Amino acid sequence: MEAKFARAAARDDLRQRRTAAAQLSWTGTAIRFALPLPLAAAFTFRAVDGLIFEPALNEAGLPPHALLGLIMATWVSLSLLSVSRPSVALALAATALGTLKQRVDGGVLKPPAVSPTAPVVALVTGASSGIGREVAAELARQGHTVVMGCRSAARCSAARVEILARLDVPGSRLVIPPDAPLDLARLSTAARFASATGEATGGAAIELLVLNAGFVPLGSGGSGRSGESGLEEGLYAMYYGHQALVRGLASLHLLGPSATAVVVSSDAMRFGGFDGSLETGSGARGEGDLAGEVTAGCALPGPLPCAPLCWPAAAPGVSNLVESPLVPATGWSFGAYARAKLSGALLAGGAGTCDPASDRDLPTTLAALPPLSLPVSFAEWEELLPSVGARLTDALERYALPLFMRDAATAAAVVLRAAVGPTHPTGRAAELGVHYFNGMGEAVGDASLTLRDEARLERLSGRLWELADAAREARAEKGGSGK
Repeated sequence: MEAKFARAAARDDLRQRRTAAAQLSWTGTAIRFALPLPLAAAFTFRAVDGLIFEPALNEAGLPPHALLGLIMATWVSLSLLSVSRPSVALALAATALGTLKQRVDGGVLKPPAVSPTAPVVALVTGASSGIGREVAAELARQGHTVVMGCRSAARCSAARVEILARLDVPGSRLVIPPDAPLDLARLSTAARFASATGEATGGAAIELLVLNAGFVPLGSGGSGRSGESGLEEGLYAMYYGHQALVRGLASLHLLGPSATAVVVSSDAMRFGGFDGSLETGSGARGEGDLAGEVTAGCALPGPLPCAPLCWPAAAPGVSNLVESPLVPATGWSFGAYARAKLSGALLAGGAGTCDPASDRDLPTTLAALPPLSLPVSFAEWEELLPSVGARLTDALERYALPLFMRDAATAAAVVLRAAVGPTHPTGRAAELGVHYFNGMGEAVGDASLTLRDEARLERLSGRLWELADAAREARAEKGGSGK
């Protein structure tokens, strides 16, 4: 009997060891399969403009969805290879990422000369950090006068001091309107800033507007927190605030006869959509989804506290206006940030009506840089985690983000290429008065940026412009009444 029990125990022990070995083997296989995935994620982000939406490839008959499928198939193959030959797979993956990164980062030419024949006055929003600061620095280096629009006066002054020390240029080239910080979440500051700009520049005409300021709202791609009027904060600041600034400058006749504007957006706009009630005025306030009741929500929390995109949430009334291989035409929301960046395209389209008194158009370009390839500010993280936010930001910028991002100076070169504009109209979007530039500084046509419904985009552009006008006028009336 004892021998029988001993044999049974031995069999149980052998079974357990085999099970443990199998589990360990599966765990090891899963780990080896996943080894190339971080490099795959970085490659895919960098490929947005360097490969997937590359005009030359798209126009040659390789549409974005085919290129994305090829990339996915390649990375699955490398993951399968990694199961048996992990060192070989990692070497191939690193080589692929390095080659693409070199092409993307090195493929953007140096900043072009803006108005090479004579200095101009330019205005840059979000000029205290990142792309805005580098755009201001390059324009000052070229000899232009730059009005710096910043939310924080202290950070704006610090940026100005840093630029002047770095470039050794006259201080008169960088102008900060006194006592007029530009907080785009408060429309009243846009009017004050416009007036202070006129005083600080002696009424000189502004020939270039770089509408760059933006942020990633806290929460799942958009927290739904409202601006001063109750609208979703990202859309309110990035669209309504910039629109109020353009209107304010036009009303004071500060826009020069050949003024142009560049709206700095992101390829995250390909994930953006607007609810149909915006067109019909069927929302509670006649403004559709602008309070974020649909597009601010997400099905699941985003991967990071201020991730640009969140996991998609079902939103039957939402229509996505830009064709993308990852985004269905209708029925899904990817959060408020994508919608706010899409509004940049609508702002660019609507800017042609900025000065109805003279019936003059404002030629506009839109620089849509790849998501996560911009040196965005992580102030939101510092707000969430005041004790570790600054250290976390520094660590990310030093060690992690270079895989996904290009430096601010390169991104600024892209913006200035958009400022110079294309040599000829590009695609159907150009018929709406907007030229689109990708993150490589290339003007893109229909093969790389396809609008699902041009007529609807034009209607939404006009509708948003009207609503922003109404909000600005209501705010001015409220301020005038002393309330």
